[in-house]
Amino acid sequence: MHYGKMGALLLLGALPIAAIAQNVMQAAPAAEKSEAREKYRAACSADVQKFCANVERAKGAMRSCLAAHEKELSAPCKAARDERAAARGKDKS
Repeated sequence: MHYGKMGALLLLGALPIAAIAQNVMQAAPAAEKSEAREKYRAACSADVQKFCANVERAKGAMRSCLAAHEKELSAPCKAARDERAAARGKDKS
C-alpha cells in the first residue's frame, strides 16, 4: 500500500486522536470507581466510627471489620457494600 505524503500525514494525525480517545475511555471507569468509593464511604462512615474506629485502614482490615459486624450495619451501609461488591465482581469478569 502506498499512502504518499498526504496519506502518511493523515495517518499520523489520527494516532494522537486515538490515544486521547483511549485515555478518555479509561478515565470513565476510574471516575465511576471513585464515585462508588465516595458513596460507600459516606454510607458507612457512621458504622466505621461505631464498629471499626480503632482499625487500621490498610490491607483490607476495614473491610474485614465491617464484614465481622455485617448483621449490625446500617441499611445504607449494607446496600453500599453490596453495590460495591457487585461492581468489583463485574470488573473481574
